[in-house]
Amino acid sequence: SSQLNALASRFRDVREINIFSLLRQEDVRINVDRNTVTRATLFLSRFNELKKVFLGGRDSIGDTIGFDEYEHVNDAQNEKLVINLMDQISDAFQCNFLPKSLLVLGLRCPSRSGVQDNSSCPTCQLACQTWPLEHVINFNNEGSSQWTKREFACCRPNCLDVCLTRDQIESIIEARPGGHELLHSESRFLYLLGQGSRYDIYSDDGTLFYYVEFFAEDYDDMERAIKVADLDVKELTREDVSKALMRSFASKDDPDWIPHKTCCYLGRSSFNYMKESLNLPMNEEDWLDHLVTNRQNLPQIIIFLKIKRNDHLERIQSDCLFLLNQWLNDAPTVQLAIDLGVLPLLAEFLNPENEPADTMVVALDTIDSIVLNGTAAHAQSLIEIGIVPKLVHLLSAANADTALDTALALGKLARKSICCRDAVLQAEIMLPLLRLLNQSSEFAVMHMVSWVIRTICEWDLEPDFVLVKPCLELLSHLLLSDDEQVLMNSCATLT
Repeated sequence: SSQLNALASRFRDVREINIFSLLRQEDVRINVDRNTVTRATLFLSRFNELKKVFLGGRDSIGDTIGFDEYEHVNDAQNEKLVINLMDQISDAFQCNFLPKSLLVLGLRCPSRSGVQDNSSCPTCQLACQTWPLEHVINFNNEGSSQWTKREFACCRPNCLDVCLTRDQIESIIEARPGGHELLHSESRFLYLLGQGSRYDIYSDDGTLFYYVEFFAEDYDDMERAIKVADLDVKELTREDVSKALMRSFASKDDPDWIPHKTCCYLGRSSFNYMKESLNLPMNEEDWLDHLVTNRQNLPQIIIFLKIKRNDHLERIQSDCLFLLNQWLNDAPTVQLAIDLGVLPLLAEFLNPENEPADTMVVALDTIDSIVLNGTAAHAQSLIEIGIVPKLVHLLSAANADTALDTALALGKLARKSICCRDAVLQAEIMLPLLRLLNQSSEFAVMHMVSWVIRTICEWDLEPDFVLVKPCLELLSHLLLSDDEQVLMNSCATLT
């Protein structure tokens, strides 16, 4: 007791404490330290100015871990110790032994959600009744601290994860003084905007680029918060939304440190959902324009694209590819991207069996940018990496839009130089174009096919007739069209 008093007296104004002695990790198993459980609450009660405490430990490589990061403990003794600690903290709040606004991070009720009815869990009910109201409203529930642990994402410490439902939590809040007003305020919604999954993308020199994405479960929580609070999101300002979202980019170890916006990227799907489905006041200039003019993050983006893809990373890597494409608007940047190894990655993305359609579309757009803004040598590099046969194969894609985008990319490549034109012809483009035309009589398809053929044949140096001979059958179809543009392209090809 005397040691605690001396320590508290020396550091009486401390506002944040991290207690790393609660957990010890052994392989995939954790153990809860009984001595820490016994002493933690009394120790914390000595600091009158305390604002935040994290209760957890460190793993084998020194990273911070909380009890909330483990789905199952499978040890009754450990579970009992955690329940005991939660009850101690609740009793301390109830008796005003702890600062009334103290934020406690890292704990989770060890009851296994979904296995039994936890609606009467006295520990979680007491926590909702006694812990600071402004934190109770942001409690995780029913194990949600688990599904927020995304692969490769930076894990931030969670508020207490209780085994109650969100309805039960809100019912308890409603009954507490000031609870009704809090539930009908914007605070819960703005808090959720700051809880996106953050991905740290490193370059070889250690420079960081930060990417934040939200998922379906996040949107469900946001929509619920809007409904419960009867919130008119149109009354929020762009500054309110931007400030809240930037909290998602905050550091795990120092939540008050937020990186500069020039190295922060909010995922496109998240931006679109918030702007179009939630009707939040957001503009692209707030979240994209500053990145387009700042290419210093290009190395990190390409390094991240090299990570082995899985279902979880597909959307993120598609967004990174989109951002890369925004930067490829001059030859030096194209050369830098090639030097960093982007071409083999593009070849991998052109795989209709393994890649989603939207990723292939962005990859095709990136190839377009390389051809349009790069030199003939850059276009030749695309050919040497084996891009052309993959593009010709994509002309037979089941997705008509993908096929049209592919035809456009091949046409632009064929216009770059005679060598590029010949490479496209040698990949036997004509028969896939004929199949594409036979599958659809839409004007968009006829326009594209007639333009590609014209592009291939309009060079002064005539192509190998054997390779262009199949286009005669194409022309016989196109000359029957009554569309002026199709007829113009077809006649130009014949001349």
